[in-house]
Amino acid sequence: MSPRPPRMMTPQSGSAIMVALFVIVIMALLAAAMGRFLLDSSEKNTVEVRGVRALMAAQSGLEIALYQLFPNRSGADLPAACANVAASRAFANDPGLKGCKVAVSCNEVQTQRDGEISITYRLTSQGQCGGEAPMGASPDFAVSRTLVAEAFDGVTP
Repeated sequence: MSPRPPRMMTPQSGSAIMVALFVIVIMALLAAAMGRFLLDSSEKNTVEVRGVRALMAAQSGLEIALYQLFPNRSGADLPAACANVAASRAFANDPGLKGCKVAVSCNEVQTQRDGEISITYRLTSQGQCGGEAPMGASPDFAVSRTLVAEAFDGVTP
């Protein structure tokens, strides 16, 4: 009988490939999660910016309406009336409010003050930005803010 030849110890092959694939998959998942996180952060930033711009548009519309309602006038001028208010507009040429618009409404409300009936003017200003985003802008949605003010000129009818 002849002795058996010794077996050659062969190193195991392929385990490094499995570890490398596992690491690559984990890194790809982390990269995808970070990309989604950055996209969400960008969308939240867009909402915040559009919200502030919509608030400023509503504030501007309200100030324009108040000036139209109570302009710098002498006592002999026409009294305040909601018919004088036409503050709704689109801000096409204003760089800070480009793509924004404002709609202002005015209502005359009779109120009683110190036993006398007087007219109070309720102004509602709604500013809206977005919705008509330029090509390539994402996300495409509108943000609006509403301000309400009541004004009284101190003149009783």
